[in-house]
Amino acid sequence: MGEVPKIKDLSQVVERHLPQGFTLESYASRYLTKPGDNYGSIMLAVQAKIRSADGAFRELPLIAKLPPLTNDLYWQIFQPERTCITENAVYQYLSPELDKLQLESGILPAKLFDGFPRYFGSRISLDSRASKVDRNAILVQENVTVRGYQPGNRHRPYNLAETVLVLHYLAQYHALPIALRLRKPQVYEKYVRPYFKKFDMNSNIDPVEKELMNTEILKDIKLVTSDQREVDRVKELLDIFDVFQASKDVEDGPFTTLVHGDLWINNMMLKYDEEGTPVSVKIVDFQIAQYGSLVHDIIFLLFSSVDVTVLEENYYNFLTIYYNAFIQTLRGVNIDTSNYTYEIFLEEVQRTAHIQIPHAIFMMKVILADNSTLPEDYKDVDFTVMTKNTGVKTIVTKFEAIMRLGKKFNIFF
Repeated sequence: MGEVPKIKDLSQVVERHLPQGFTLESYASRYLTKPGDNYGSIMLAVQAKIRSADGAFRELPLIAKLPPLTNDLYWQIFQPERTCITENAVYQYLSPELDKLQLESGILPAKLFDGFPRYFGSRISLDSRASKVDRNAILVQENVTVRGYQPGNRHRPYNLAETVLVLHYLAQYHALPIALRLRKPQVYEKYVRPYFKKFDMNSNIDPVEKELMNTEILKDIKLVTSDQREVDRVKELLDIFDVFQASKDVEDGPFTTLVHGDLWINNMMLKYDEEGTPVSVKIVDFQIAQYGSLVHDIIFLLFSSVDVTVLEENYYNFLTIYYNAFIQTLRGVNIDTSNYTYEIFLEEVQRTAHIQIPHAIFMMKVILADNSTLPEDYKDVDFTVMTKNTGVKTIVTKFEAIMRLGKKFNIFF
């Protein structure tokens, strides 16, 4: 993996987020994720030693997220100048404002939305006056694994219980910013809206590489269908998704909120009780969060990360479960939900869902990439992962399922 990057002046980031009187004495760090599990950043597990005013020491397990320092291709694609600032804003502004909104509505402290990891500071540069993200940017948050949260396994999709839990969290994550916009428009305009502009990951990808990726996907699609209309539709959907990514910021609507934009199994951490029942979720990786229709996250999550049989048997159930949790969250913070009928919600699904089908198809190449095709070192991950995984049986089977269910639920054509 190579040498772990050094973090300069970690104390200046972390100390103001420690309990009163604590200082950061020392820390040790190591790489946290394997190649293929994280692309847009470098994740380090940091074991910090903090000292209280009376001299007692405590271990504090943290995670430090750095921009993709070693891989110029990823610096170019993930555009840290935008992604770091967006992700920091989730922890810096959004999370505390949502807590405040809920408390002011009378929600008990122990019942607040707990889908974000705890924040321990961030910066975009060592220069506090800088407005541009540089290679000393960092985001520090708690290491939730020590509290029993587990990252998903990209080779084992969610079962029914996990999906129901995740949908409840997703509904809260979407509903609370809408409530903030309606209840406190000034706060929303100042602290939230400016940080979640439209983001186009393609804008810095070489069109030749992009064309290559699409060609590889279509090769696989041709293995699962002999119907040329379906192949043409996938090609068309890939183009529609590109146009969507490059489009302008959307106007406010009843269902516009902070879309995570990349909500697949690796970007959620689940905690299970001793019986193995999933009980809570932390959502991570808000780098490409942007303002848009909440349907984008729902459909991408269901088609990229849920077991095919579970999805087939429960698609409409899942929409209802999400919708009910969404309405319940809005009511909990005193929002009038008379405009939020289930029919209007389903219309929004029908209008938007097809845009996420090609996103799910594209991501399967990454999610189900054969581990043997991934290089040992991050610096070497590149687009050949796509070509090396053409014709892989698990991927082709999943493509077939995505298309079949998309047609079945009337969101493919």
